[in-house]
Amino acid sequence: MDGWLLIDKPTNLSSFQTINRFKRILNTKVGHCGTLDPFASGFLLMAVGKATRLVEYAMALEKDYTFRVKWGISTDSDDLTGDVKETCSHIPTQKDIEEKLNDFIGKIEQVPPIFSAVKVNGRRAYDYARNGDDISLKPKLVTLKKFSVLAHNKNETSFHVVCGKGFYIRSLARDLAESLGTLAHVTTLRRNLSGIFQNKEMVSSEKEKDFLHPSEFYDYLSSRILPLDYVLDDIPVYNSEQACVSKLKNGQTIVCLDSFKSNSTVAAKSDGVLIALCTFLDGYLKPIKTF
Repeated sequence: MDGWLLIDKPTNLSSFQTINRFKRILNTKVGHCGTLDPFASGFLLMAVGKATRLVEYAMALEKDYTFRVKWGISTDSDDLTGDVKETCSHIPTQKDIEEKLNDFIGKIEQVPPIFSAVKVNGRRAYDYARNGDDISLKPKLVTLKKFSVLAHNKNETSFHVVCGKGFYIRSLARDLAESLGTLAHVTTLRRNLSGIFQNKEMVSSEKEKDFLHPSEFYDYLSSRILPLDYVLDDIPVYNSEQACVSKLKNGQTIVCLDSFKSNSTVAAKSDGVLIALCTFLDGYLKPIKTF
């Protein structure tokens, strides 16, 4: 029971609450890759068992979102769950909006929303925000690959974006509105399957209702778990001889006859099964994580 489960998170549940529904059935260690706000829905990648040791690689994968904003109103959380801060009568046209999109594509500096999990002096930013404390968050360098308008109707616009890790859609909506001389907040947000997952199917958190017994649901989930190395798609592979498997699993360095880039990460496998993640240096593989 080690690998990746693709969850379709519903609205009005936290990411933690969502994966706990599955943890109860699987009865093993689980984690998730990239928190979705409770008001948001869609793709939540769940790490099961030993996959929790590979979360950093899953977090680095690009993300695909569709979202809608309402113009002329800002909230303290930059979404529909917050309290209204200001209003503005200026509503941009679709042409106005589309002329600004390219300004945000590429590597940009972005200040996270104050209602976020960013840590400030050891505490989450949302803890300060909920107490009404004034805090100043530092901008972060993030990447936006694609940004387009899907639909525009009166005071609302729908968008599609593809972005890198650490990106906040709520901040993008806030900053886009500022560049247009108005205000905005996010009203709907959905994370879509993308990249290596785009041809897969997600499991609904309500799927358990389709089964009469927990064991049936367990078997169903087991059949949907992707292998450990699924998120290591761009990492080179070394096919280890059987005699070296125990050495790698025990953390011992082995001779590597293949040639890889110095100090690169290599996935050592045996019969297609992930054995260890290693560092390649001077003709040797040194295990950094074993499975």
